[in-house]
Amino acid sequence: MAFESGGSVAVVGAGIAGLACAASLQSSGVRVVVFDKARGPGGRMSTRRLETDRTQTWDHGAQFFTARDPGFAAHVAAWVTAGVVASWTGRVVRWGHEAAPEPSPGERFVGVPGMSGALAALADGLTLRLKTRVERLERVPQGHRLIDENGHDLGIFGRVVLAVPGPQAVPLAQASTAVTAAVASLAYAPCWAAMVAFDAPVSAAFDAAFVEERRGSPLGFVARDSSKPGRGPGERWVLHAGPAWSAAHLEDTADEVAPALLDALERVTESPSPSARSLSAHRWRYALPTSMHPARCVYDAAAQLGACGDAFDGARVEGAWLSGRALAQAMLTA
Repeated sequence: MAFESGGSVAVVGAGIAGLACAASLQSSGVRVVVFDKARGPGGRMSTRRLETDRTQTWDHGAQFFTARDPGFAAHVAAWVTAGVVASWTGRVVRWGHEAAPEPSPGERFVGVPGMSGALAALADGLTLRLKTRVERLERVPQGHRLIDENGHDLGIFGRVVLAVPGPQAVPLAQASTAVTAAVASLAYAPCWAAMVAFDAPVSAAFDAAFVEERRGSPLGFVARDSSKPGRGPGERWVLHAGPAWSAAHLEDTADEVAPALLDALERVTESPSPSARSLSAHRWRYALPTSMHPARCVYDAAAQLGACGDAFDGARVEGAWLSGRALAQAMLTA
């Protein structure tokens, strides 16, 4: 292991890939600091809370995950035992000509009490620098100096992990032609997400539905978020717009998008919606990888720089975890 000198690692991005990489490195004795622009870890697995009532939560990004890889399955089993992950048995359908049951990809898991619960467990014991946007890297003899958006020096690290979407990684990857080429090849579809709390239960014969784009709905997926285990009281839904609609309305405001998605829910449930107590929207500009790298991660040992994420191993939570772990292993054995 080549961490005797300049052994510290900066991980840019506190989603599951970055945290999995950081936790694996730290467990091997490497000093790691994780940077993220958000207020908490999670990335697209984060949980949104209502400011006036913190029991009202929405998984406004990733809705659930599965575990097929034995290593990830073992990790998920440990999360279940710790009470930060649980199985979600809600009825999931595909809304096409009729609400046909969606073939199960396997047991569906969710974080508890929100999707970010699993990420908080993964981040436990790590050094996090949140609300910190890394703007650029400067190559120095000891490795890389990190500079934030205000020009402040964040420190020098022997190696750097880029665990952010490709377009955000490109300006940080300039020290390596290989890493730059890899992250520049990644493409993503956007997603608008509406979060709504109702005064009464929504009349729907399902807890989640994949919406077929050919039906003309702006929606791509809807979920009764309050049907998931460990959630607070109340009727809450997450409404994900489809990629085509999201792209066409990418620069709309949240105030324009949220009512449009709420109106579309009635067509999917085929019944009037109750009154909404709260309604908001969030734009995921890089939601779903559409052009992925064939390798599980990329690491340039000479440049002391690597990248990982769900676009390196399939657009799934499990793939992001595997990518982060693979990069840690590549760094430890380079």
